[in-house]
Amino acid sequence: MAKRIGIPVSLVRIRTRDGFFLDGIASEPRRRGRTALIWIPGLGSVFSSGQALIDELARAANRRGISYFKFNTRGHDYVTRGNERRLGGAAFERFRDCVRDICAMVAFAKKRGYREIILAGHSTGANKVLYYAAKIRDRRIKGVILLGPISDIAAMAKDIGWRELERRVHIAERIAKRDPDALVPQTWGIWSARRYISLYRPGEAEDTFPYYRAARWSALRAVRTRLAVIVGGRDEHLDRPAQELIEAFRRNATRASSFAGVILPRAGHGFQRHERELVRATVRWIQKRK
Repeated sequence: MAKRIGIPVSLVRIRTRDGFFLDGIASEPRRRGRTALIWIPGLGSVFSSGQALIDELARAANRRGISYFKFNTRGHDYVTRGNERRLGGAAFERFRDCVRDICAMVAFAKKRGYREIILAGHSTGANKVLYYAAKIRDRRIKGVILLGPISDIAAMAKDIGWRELERRVHIAERIAKRDPDALVPQTWGIWSARRYISLYRPGEAEDTFPYYRAARWSALRAVRTRLAVIVGGRDEHLDRPAQELIEAFRRNATRASSFAGVILPRAGHGFQRHERELVRATVRWIQKRK
């Protein structure tokens, strides 16, 4: 049975410049402040997922005058109708389009009168908010929160081994030469060849957390605003200790105005049953403002 949300939320819909409609929720306090938190969900996830966290976070934010928005991206679910020209969903999503999605979300918040915007992304949502912050210079973005920022490449290599992952990427490359939207073998998941390459080939735009190899971390090093990284100490996708992951981000956040690394020792990747701890860390960081 779905958890009932005990706070008032509004259903909202926004439109990207290239014609994708993105659904979401808005929770605003009676006395609105100047700050809005925009939450980007992970790979294939939807705005309505994680209702216990929505409840806790919206309550805590609203009590402090902070508004909370959570939207789908065009990569919600795995296959969707998309727009008039192509299919949507995580299987067919083109990662760089996340900039268009987040631009529409930020524009919505600006239209509502918010002067300070915090971008928070969970899992693949973290890849997206980091990529956006690196590409778009927007003074109203006052902070970026990366939650569970795990490399898809490192996580998959942990599961199937580097040699097998390289083999699969080579096969996906051959498929993509014929048709980028053709599906890879079903045992690998429901992915177009193009998206599989985006997820699992080192050096792609989506490879924003290259802690598994010697790399420049170009996206992270381009971010100049405040940055927080929050990781579950028992994240099932980690291939190394959580503290080692935090330190990799700290070393490469060379231009961030400040950096905070937080480990929730007992939490997994989705932070289930640790929502209150996550909310406490998130709201405390937003309010710190330095």
